[in-house]
Amino acid sequence: MRKWYVLFVLLLVAVGMVACSSESANNEKSEEEGEQASGTGEGEITLRVAWWGGQERHDRTLQVIEMYEEQNPHVKIEAEYSGFDGYFDKLNTQLAAGNAPDVIQFGGNLNDFVYRDVLLPLDDYVGKELDTSLHNQTMLDSATFDGKLYGVTLGTTAWGLLLNKSLFEEAGVALPSKEWTWNDFKELTPKLTENLDGTYGTGDFGEDGFGVFLAQRDKYTYLDGEVGFGVEDVVDWFQLWKGLRESGGAAIPEVQVSASQTPEQSLIVQRDVVIESIASNQLAAYAGATEDEFELYPYPYNEETGKNGVSLRPSQYFAAYKETKHPEEAAKFMNFFVNHIEATEVLGNDRGAPVNSEVRENLMEQASDLDQKVYAYIDLVNETSDAPFVPNLPGYNENTQLFSETEEIIYYDQKSTEQASEDYYNELLSNIEKYSGEESE
Repeated sequence: MRKWYVLFVLLLVAVGMVACSSESANNEKSEEEGEQASGTGEGEITLRVAWWGGQERHDRTLQVIEMYEEQNPHVKIEAEYSGFDGYFDKLNTQLAAGNAPDVIQFGGNLNDFVYRDVLLPLDDYVGKELDTSLHNQTMLDSATFDGKLYGVTLGTTAWGLLLNKSLFEEAGVALPSKEWTWNDFKELTPKLTENLDGTYGTGDFGEDGFGVFLAQRDKYTYLDGEVGFGVEDVVDWFQLWKGLRESGGAAIPEVQVSASQTPEQSLIVQRDVVIESIASNQLAAYAGATEDEFELYPYPYNEETGKNGVSLRPSQYFAAYKETKHPEEAAKFMNFFVNHIEATEVLGNDRGAPVNSEVRENLMEQASDLDQKVYAYIDLVNETSDAPFVPNLPGYNENTQLFSETEEIIYYDQKSTEQASEDYYNELLSNIEKYSGEESE
């Protein structure tokens, strides 16, 4: 009888232990589910981040992503990166399918996507997940529309001209003064072409160069709802480049149409041209793709106004997709990208001079020779130009394509410069009216 009593007691104890174990397991499962629901569970969040650039930018950005994942083990970041060509075509397809990345890099076309209502206002996260207290106010203003902040500026940059110093030396031509004029430019570039075998003095400066050209005339493309230039300005710009091709100073059409936005495949790195227009923050990427030595110059000055027309401008932005399932984490990642000291040391000046004042001071203290050139150029622009920052035209992608098509029409003499310029201007006005009308809706 006693034996059966002992067995009965042991059975009750065993049942109790199983019940406690089951309850403990259920409690642990409940706690884990609670962590996941609150956004702190390990491996719970996948954040997609998209950007364009050259290989150096990819490498730096991937390193920062790895740092973020190490410090935030509950987050896995899927990197979606490419060259510039086709970047926005892919993004538009993703947006149409409702499957865009959580964090997206934009350029001066941020405004187009804000007015398409596909981006997330960041105001609810400022002061919490996102600290902008040390950011340049002008750069914050550039990402603010209708009183709401939509982007985090990744850097300050300025358009400039990259001169291949090594090719200048091979051509036996002295570098010009940084106060050079368009007349100097017209005289210099044919000499470079003549003295080099298969290399042209300059590549075409494109649509961005046209914006600088207008600023030299105290004009602008589109600002505060107004078009600030006329068809005569378009004619003068395209005629300038036609004259340079005829003199031998500028690359022939077959070379120019092969130009790539990727530094490694650019005309100047491939030694097809001696001079090319770039954003100042790209200096390191271009220099890292070749053994040649480069110098960064302002655009040639307008002889009549005495202006170089170069303005300080945001290089790129990070913005969040409106339908992201992880807005707080997207804001936290953007904050890390522009404010974290170690992360910004990795990024350097690749996307421009940092907008966070403490970050900028830290980088200046340890700047490489190339970084010093970028800082010096930004200082030069600040000292020599009063050109305002002008956002990209409404309908950026369509209008950029229009400009490129017009260039090619003129390259191959399909229309006269005057007729092609007039057609461009009229179609541009139509596009601006269409897209600016969408903005006001």
